[in-house]
Amino acid sequence: MKIRHYLVFGAAALVLAASFFLPNAVAGVTDMRRFDNLIITDTQSISLDATPELSLIDRLALAGNTSTESLPLKTGNAMDNDAAVECVYRELERFSRLSPWKVDFGTFVAEEGAASLMIDTMIPALNMVVWDFTLTDPSDNALMVTIDDEMGVILRLVFRWRIGNLGQAGTGGSDSSAPTDAELFAIASSLTEMMTDYYGQPVELADYLFSETFSYYKAEISGGRDHAIPLYGVVRMTGFTMNERV
Repeated sequence: MKIRHYLVFGAAALVLAASFFLPNAVAGVTDMRRFDNLIITDTQSISLDATPELSLIDRLALAGNTSTESLPLKTGNAMDNDAAVECVYRELERFSRLSPWKVDFGTFVAEEGAASLMIDTMIPALNMVVWDFTLTDPSDNALMVTIDDEMGVILRLVFRWRIGNLGQAGTGGSDSSAPTDAELFAIASSLTEMMTDYYGQPVELADYLFSETFSYYKAEISGGRDHAIPLYGVVRMTGFTMNERV
């Protein structure tokens, strides 16, 4: 009888022990399986840390690519907002040395500015941090500029002068006279010289089309991975764009 009691007691103890430890063991196995699944899922996600080193030409190509998207950021990696504003004014002064328009960028005020992560949706590993700024002057002339956060260079630029302020832009034209094809061609040629001076890379005017409704140019900058990178823009006596996605 004593042996039977011991057996009953031992069996009960085993049942209690199993009821205490078994759920934790099962949960542990389940968690491990879930943990494995999470690891597998995570390794298949896109990692932005594997960004290849981008040259200046690569960054210009990415900024002008129509397949890019931008994600807003609170600040940049290399610059904060104040540093980016200073960079904009400094680079605009450099960029305008050969500009066909004589513009005093000191009169422009940076009203809006924000950092963003620019990503190539076709190749997400190609990405960079940029700053976009909108500047205006007392005459409501507008300037939109994109600079690279790391290199601090201008990647995209849009000038728009308000109708009636043409003389202030220093074009030499009048408000009522339409620019001739020769004048527009001269401006487009000057823009390529300006970009050559600024970027320190050969830039050539590859194509242009001037009409009453639309005027565009295509400059090509050498030094890309495979071939020259096109920099498209629109040129008029009232302003121009450089590397604006159209």
